[in-house]
Amino acid sequence: MTPALRTQVLREWQPWSAPPALTKPAPALDQLVPGVMKRLGIEQRLYEAQVFHQWSQIVGTEVAKHAQPVSLTNKLLRVSIDHPVWHQQLLPLKPLILQKVRDRIGKAAVRDIVFRIG
Repeated sequence: MTPALRTQVLREWQPWSAPPALTKPAPALDQLVPGVMKRLGIEQRLYEAQVFHQWSQIVGTEVAKHAQPVSLTNKLLRVSIDHPVWHQQLLPLKPLILQKVRDRIGKAAVRDIVFRIG
């Protein structure tokens, strides 16, 4: 068998092999999902889900027992507080909480926070 014939036979029997440019690994989902959601126009829903999911890590478990996010619309985060005393304690911490949310979720996710009792 000649080398050329051997190469031809192997090429016919071996499965198709992708060129090197096509064999790079697919991007991770955490890189794909935000872009897809932005193109679909539901990026704000992603931010809302992230805020709700990470709230206790952002503010701490003790504060999370008394203050819970209710909605995120037009980049305005509404937080429900269960008692006026907690409302008074959280008002001075609003800039810090806002900064923590932006650090976790993204600077464009939330522009302001509104605390409401009830």
